[in-house]
Amino acid sequence: MPRSRQFCPTDALDKAMRLFWAKGYFGTSIEDLVEATGVSRYGLYGEFGDKNGLFLAAFQHYKANMVRPLLDIIEQPGAALGALRALFGMLAAFSRQPGGKLGCLVFNSINELGLHDDVTAAKILEVRELLAKGIRQMLSNAVNQGELPAGFDVQREADFLLGILHALPTMARSGTDPATIENIVSVALSTLEPS
Repeated sequence: MPRSRQFCPTDALDKAMRLFWAKGYFGTSIEDLVEATGVSRYGLYGEFGDKNGLFLAAFQHYKANMVRPLLDIIEQPGAALGALRALFGMLAAFSRQPGGKLGCLVFNSINELGLHDDVTAAKILEVRELLAKGIRQMLSNAVNQGELPAGFDVQREADFLLGILHALPTMARSGTDPATIENIVSVALSTLEPS
């Protein structure tokens, strides 16, 4: 008869997610995960396969719980400049929260993992591309709705704003004052104001 599971996978994922977010993939050992989750190595391996499997599951948990509110802004039908301002306002506000000092698991992982693992990198870059696509769409909507002038260089501005989006959590993680992050957001969004 199989043994019953002695832990809640969602709770374990949440704890693992927070550990990977704080310490990074390479800085997190299996022993760290066992201690943080309270689940034995065998329990974790039985549920998630290995450390990489647990990371990918924790990353999906992060996407569902932390990235989803951003995607909800981006994916509103007709989302344009107001949504774009709300997106960056949310990021600036998050830098003032306790978790803000951890940066963003998506961009932390891009910076840390790079090309080490193609499968993991593809999952992470998929989220970055969702954000990039959303920014481009909001800018296109703004042009179509007359909030930005015809001929506005949507791709150029989208690339710039994605660069800011990537930089903000890295800066927050490095201890940058939230007021500085708010200044960067303000200047970035000023590029959308009529000249």
